[in-house]
Amino acid sequence: MAMATAIPHYTADEVRQFDDPRLRFEVIRGELFVSPAPKIPHQRIVRDLVRLLQDYLEAEHLGEILPGPLEVQFTEDSAVQPDALVMLRDRGPQPTIERLYGPPALVIEVISYSSKRTDRLQKRALYMEEGVPEYWIVDPGLRQIERWRTGDEQPEILRDRLEWRPTEAAPALAIDLVRLFSRSEVH
Repeated sequence: MAMATAIPHYTADEVRQFDDPRLRFEVIRGELFVSPAPKIPHQRIVRDLVRLLQDYLEAEHLGEILPGPLEVQFTEDSAVQPDALVMLRDRGPQPTIERLYGPPALVIEVISYSSKRTDRLQKRALYMEEGVPEYWIVDPGLRQIERWRTGDEQPEILRDRLEWRPTEAAPALAIDLVRLFSRSEVH
């Protein structure tokens, strides 16, 4: 007779104890996810998006964007480290010195081979269930961004241009996606 093995249920506090600088440890609804350090094209996309968004957020006095790894804890058993997140000034949760508790205004994940499934399934479900208003899944291989908003059943697929408006009163930020993806390629 085969013995059933219990699947461990991790908490955010337990996962914080894991220590390997080459790996990213995240927990979603108690399930542990481990991913390797990102590669250069991935980091170039993160860098360029952070630069574009920060310039816009500062010019409009709206808030700030922070690149990962920065922990966002939603519940006792769900803490993730998105590639970048936006916090709007005087709206939503504000960070402590260690992490953000609760939903940022925008979460960005740049997928890689090892994170594709987690970013599209578990993280998307977590972000939407926990009240993240907008989630971008950046896919360098397909050269597109999947934009998910609260209540969406399907993503908006963007390949040429992305317009983002964090508040109704704010002017839209336009991002040239063709240029963004071409800048990330290895030279």
